Amino acid sequence: MSALKELAYLIVESDHLEQWEAFGSQVLGAEVARRADGSVRMRIDDHAYRFAVQPGDREDLFAAGFTVANDGALAGLETDLRERGIDVQRGTAAELGARGVAGLIWFRDPEGLRIEAVLDPAISCTPPRLPLVPGGFVTGDQGCGHIAISAMDLAACEAFYRDVLGFTLSDYIEQHIHGMPIRVAFFHINPRHHTLGIAGVPAPKRLHHFMVEVADLDAVGRALDRAKAAGTPLAMGLGKHPNDQMVSFYATTPSGFAVEIGMGGLEIRDEQSWQVRTYDALSEWGHGFGA
Repeated sequence: MSALKELAYLIVESDHLEQWEAFGSQVLGAEVARRADGSVRMRIDDHAYRFAVQPGDREDLFAAGFTVANDGALAGLETDLRERGIDVQRGTAAELGARGVAGLIWFRDPEGLRIEAVLDPAISCTPPRLPLVPGGFVTGDQGCGHIAISAMDLAACEAFYRDVLGFTLSDYIEQHIHGMPIRVAFFHINPRHHTLGIAGVPAPKRLHHFMVEVADLDAVGRALDRAKAAGTPLAMGLGKHPNDQMVSFYATTPSGFAVEIGMGGLEIRDEQSWQVRTYDALSEWGHGFGA
């Protein structure tokens, strides 16, 4: 069992802050605010933010934040990681303030991604303004969505997230894409079918996509209409995945990686009956590339 319970937030670095403001409000339908430090923050539920874009030239994911249950869980995770020889840093007062959390440690996965384990992310008493997504986003005990990352050494990354961080394997997908064999491992830490996908493929960016889930198919369709109206390139068109049953499309963000907007994701609430399978296609139907 993982000490990490939910995907709490994502921090992206980008030079395209104005484009991110427009993308977050017009395509995602999030409540977007520009902060005094120049960063852009996006709200989709009662959390103070779920996605933040800070100034920088990375155009990629800077950090992924995951919640822990309490002080004891955070301390236990730190001890366990140190005993395994993993370099762990405690968040500074400035970092805690910037993230809006009561506690924070951070470390890196085998290929350098910064993982932040955090305690008590700030909750806002004021509901977010989501006029474009009246049914809201699916979060709660499933966290804010999922991320899919690339890995040069899939086996090493699988072992880290499974054996060190305690993520549970959901399933695999293996498919040839443009003549290249692709293997993707999917992991969960709560009822969401996967909070993490790892693709064993070299890629220019560590983050392939992040996913937000909306409540119904109409919300997906309207988001697709908004993306097209805004001239946003589609990384993948409308389709359905065979493993998590998500009906979704992928829009290209201002930083070049994608965001998946979907609905109907499968939940794993009975670990005893769950069977790990290997699927032979990323999509049951649709999801045409560059559609």
